[in-house]
Amino acid sequence: MPTRRAVFLTVPLLALPAAALAQTAGVTADHAWARATAGMGRTAAVYVTLHAEGGADRLIGATTPRAGMAMLHESFDDHGISRMRMLDAVDLPPGQTVTFRPGGLHIMLTHLGQPLVKGDSFPLTLRFAHAKPVTVTVKVAAPGAETPPGGDAMPGMNMQ
Repeated sequence: MPTRRAVFLTVPLLALPAAALAQTAGVTADHAWARATAGMGRTAAVYVTLHAEGGADRLIGATTPRAGMAMLHESFDDHGISRMRMLDAVDLPPGQTVTFRPGGLHIMLTHLGQPLVKGDSFPLTLRFAHAKPVTVTVKVAAPGAETPPGGDAMPGMNMQ
């Protein structure tokens, strides 16, 4: 029969895995979409909304069978000139939503096997520093679209 001291020392150790799970509960992803490519376009951008459930996390990469490479990118304005830079990761603050959208954060797809056509869809797997990978279905909108197919504004987008 365990002594009081053994129980006193063991109970806190049993709680450690539960505490760790609570801080890395996972990431949800929705509203994944891309614009149709023009002609035989070999690059495209994917937009998605991410929400870190529990503790902070980081998006560290993505893959899809539709492209040879998927990279995290950010578009920004540099004194009136639109520029883009590759990112190693995107921080996901705990309990907050991070929205990838045209003119900002996006996942750049290169070496597309075939153009993206309005109405198509394809899988995209997102990899995180702590959470398990998440696979989403990316819906392809019309060229130049500003919102996902169906016109649903993504959280955080100001549609005036």
